Amino acid sequence: MQQFNLSNLQKIYFIGIGGTSMSGLALMSQSKGLEVCGSDMRAGSYTDKLIEKGVPVIIGHDPSNVPLDCDLVVYSAAIRPTNVEYIAAEKAGIPMMERSFYLGLISNMFPDTIAVSGTHGKTTTSSLCSLMLLRAGLDPSISIGGTLDQIGGNYRVGDSNYFVIEACEFVDSFLHTTHNRAIILNIEEDHLDYFTEGIEQIKSSFTKFANILPEDGLLIANIDDPQVVEILPSIKCNRIETFSISSEATWTANNIVFDSLGKPKYDVHYNGEFYGSLELNIPGVHNIMNSLSVVALGHDLGIPTQTIAESFLEFYGAKRRFQFHGEPRGVKIFEDYAHHPTELQVTIAACKNYEHEKLWVVFQPHTYSRTFFLFDGFVNACAEADEVIFNDIYSDREANDWNIYSEDVTEKVKEKYGVPASVITEFEDIVSYLCENTKPGDLVLVAGSQTINQVAVDLVKALGGKEN
Repeated sequence: MQQFNLSNLQKIYFIGIGGTSMSGLALMSQSKGLEVCGSDMRAGSYTDKLIEKGVPVIIGHDPSNVPLDCDLVVYSAAIRPTNVEYIAAEKAGIPMMERSFYLGLISNMFPDTIAVSGTHGKTTTSSLCSLMLLRAGLDPSISIGGTLDQIGGNYRVGDSNYFVIEACEFVDSFLHTTHNRAIILNIEEDHLDYFTEGIEQIKSSFTKFANILPEDGLLIANIDDPQVVEILPSIKCNRIETFSISSEATWTANNIVFDSLGKPKYDVHYNGEFYGSLELNIPGVHNIMNSLSVVALGHDLGIPTQTIAESFLEFYGAKRRFQFHGEPRGVKIFEDYAHHPTELQVTIAACKNYEHEKLWVVFQPHTYSRTFFLFDGFVNACAEADEVIFNDIYSDREANDWNIYSEDVTEKVKEKYGVPASVITEFEDIVSYLCENTKPGDLVLVAGSQTINQVAVDLVKALGGKEN
């Protein structure tokens, strides 16, 4: 691959510019003085923001969209070599780079990149890291996979050595960045359309990710996760700190209590000694784990405990991460990005900590391969719901070669757990069904990583409420 640095680039074209990470990288590039433009198949909030910032965005892919005078074409992992713009750029001889390589190029500019990895929890944890560094006055640059209100989006350009990035394992994207401190939250089977050899291949990738760290780098690892524990002996950096709520570790959470909204307070111990008491404005045991890793990072950066505690209280969740939309007619409506069985299960568990009558779950599976390979996990995740509405499987990067449908999951949920479940294809029909059947005191969770979030927005309006 041709070697680049930002100083020898003037104009970049992004294929798939409306993606969460791609849009942030495009805007970071613009802030560095580069001319940026691109295309996406669908309009959305990120394309709207790009246009507001003066970035030309074309909706739809066409060979003529690719400017022949650009220095580089950056494309997302969802773009295949059969894409017409990919083919056009290749035919024109324009240098091309997949998104993760471009993020790696940007990370090389920063002496202290902090990479947050894991099958789940990356966006929440990288958001907590970002707010902590901001609160401490460390002026970080940021690239995360969700919208964070305090930075007005999913990216920030700072003026310091620090760069906080959400490091995704899909197609081994996280192997192309240069990082000095890293967090591994958990390791589970996912993206099995790419990791065709299963968990051993995934563990190998996480090992490679950790071994990008220099000898004096820092790895912060969750030892409540058995897969993480298995790779630790293969990690080469000299500094490894661990965190746990159930085992002896460098960092532990003890005396955990939850309020009526499921928000935790807990004591932190460092090497067995009391470190401080913290509380979160986001619910769930899984978020205690996420926050523990951030405490470890903050301590290593020399950030005072009080500053860490204050930054945690500023965080009410990134957009689409257990986001509260409102309580029209007494019905609480939440939305979450959960698209893996474990994410769905822990989010439902967090809902159970809220006072409610009936717990409704609306879920849109993402990709046929994930639904097929993790079928039992999705079924089991629904066990604690009172009623589940499945939307059709959303897949933007593969055909249904597995002959799997939402109806298959629905029938198994009913058979195994006796939970009422149905498939409703149209969003407006889901909203109508919920309007007719929900009652004051009920809680509705709308879950999925793709377009299903519109149901939460529309339901608030249909019930006569306003967005929170």
